Amino acid sequence: MTQPQASKYLGKLLQTIPVGVVTVDSRGAVLACNRTASEILSLYGPEERLLDDEPLGMHVTDLFEDKERLTGVLAESFDGEPRAEVFVRTGADGPRHVQISVRRVPIGTDDGVGILVLQDVTERVEADKTLKRAVLDREFLTQSGAELSKSLDYQTTLATVSRLAVSYLCDWCTVNMVEPNGAITRATVAHVDPDKENLIGELHNSHPHDHGALTNVPRVLRSGEPELYAEIDRQLLEDTATSPEYLRIVTELGMQSCMIVPLIAHGETLGVATLVSSNSDRRYDHADLEIAGELARRAALQLYNARLFQAVDESRAKFANMARILQRSLLPPELPTMPGLDVAALYRPATDTLEVGGDFYDLFETGDGDWGVVMGDVQGHGAAAAATTALARYTLRANAMRLARPVHVLYQVNKALLAHSEDRFLSAAFAKVGLGKGADVTISCAGHPKPMVIRHEGRVESAGGEGMLLGLFAAPDLAEQTIELQPADAIVFYTDGITEAGAPRNMLGEEGFRQVLSRCMGMTAEQICASIDEVLLTWQTEKGHRDDCAVLVLRVTTEAERQSSEVEDRSSLL
Repeated sequence: MTQPQASKYLGKLLQTIPVGVVTVDSRGAVLACNRTASEILSLYGPEERLLDDEPLGMHVTDLFEDKERLTGVLAESFDGEPRAEVFVRTGADGPRHVQISVRRVPIGTDDGVGILVLQDVTERVEADKTLKRAVLDREFLTQSGAELSKSLDYQTTLATVSRLAVSYLCDWCTVNMVEPNGAITRATVAHVDPDKENLIGELHNSHPHDHGALTNVPRVLRSGEPELYAEIDRQLLEDTATSPEYLRIVTELGMQSCMIVPLIAHGETLGVATLVSSNSDRRYDHADLEIAGELARRAALQLYNARLFQAVDESRAKFANMARILQRSLLPPELPTMPGLDVAALYRPATDTLEVGGDFYDLFETGDGDWGVVMGDVQGHGAAAAATTALARYTLRANAMRLARPVHVLYQVNKALLAHSEDRFLSAAFAKVGLGKGADVTISCAGHPKPMVIRHEGRVESAGGEGMLLGLFAAPDLAEQTIELQPADAIVFYTDGITEAGAPRNMLGEEGFRQVLSRCMGMTAEQICASIDEVLLTWQTEKGHRDDCAVLVLRVTTEAERQSSEVEDRSSLL
């Protein structure tokens, strides 16, 4: 093959190979290119000018967007350092990513020529971008799920939704919710620049959403379908602006692209999220809409759960308030003043129930100069227990007025329970207190813990006659015991919720309660209750607590305490 034949053969070969070849001189002027390069670069010049000294009339840097970087690559290549980098060429059919390998060849002029080998790597670059985007999207949705699940508070969840949106998907976001009356309210806003969040509020105020308007948010609420506004130009803003003020605010915020996605959970449209890009470099596409829709789906489920939790919480609060009101009606509104005695009470309901507790106490005059003291515990909780408590309390009061002995009073309570309260029973300690220099206390306990007596010298003992529960048998065995309280002695009536605090594993027990009371010598009745309450709180927090607790303390005052009280009373009258 002759040299001319070889050159011609080489020229045809270069025209048909599937890579682009461009030759440039040392100044970057394009000398020649093959057909593949012409197709890659959208050039339609001569097909066979590969080593011609006459340039094609263009500079290689005119072919790509990053002129400065390409100039550097050419300079380094002519200095002997081959380079391969990717550049963007934007043509009529959109941007193309072209990998350019540059090598200096010492032919032609003294400086030689630069051989640029071009490969269209647009598909590879786009695939890499798609993969990276998919990874970022997955990470975002994973993070979003974790953030949304942190709280069941409704307002906190709303704020989290908008905050997550601006962290990845948009420059600013609004969330509108549908109220029970059908009104659309702006629930939360967020902006990458917090200083502009007030502008979003102004925008809402100047353009309130209305179900009657067939645009934007109301339309998405009705249809349940997302809407994508890939590109929003000035003309569109002017056409949709409802006022010059609205246009001014939107212009200041920036609105280049927008997505409106519904918040749907369990078939109910709770609201919509509006995500806006104010960055001219970002235009939303259907892939963005898909991610926004997934965020909206997860947010809607969490908002639905938060709304349910809020409703349950409100119901619990309502029931708790009702239980407190009913419970107060079953206890003395305030303790009466007993001559020569210091009295105080403590009531702590169970920590895990909203129902009315079964524990109750009472302190009242019996009409014969004596006083009646009641501490009871009805089986169960709730309305039935409350009815039984009321029956027992008023039966006790009525019969204590006419019967002298505690056992006789308790027999009447037993009779009333059998007659009026099916499947309900209770334990009770009832005492008659006669006052003098001290106090004579006659106590009968029907299946109830005996009250504890704190003697003035520090000894703690139990007192009272033992007997059977009330409401189970027609003629329960009951007994009574009379004790005398001296000045500074105290008697503590209580329910088993005290001794069973911490059950089942770490129960305080009767002995533990005795130790608590042994440290109460010399305390007032109020101080004794406070000490017991402090112990209860500790056992509740550290060891568990599942029952109601009631305490009623009667302490005989000393002569010195009485005189001091009389002086204070006279001083208050002056």
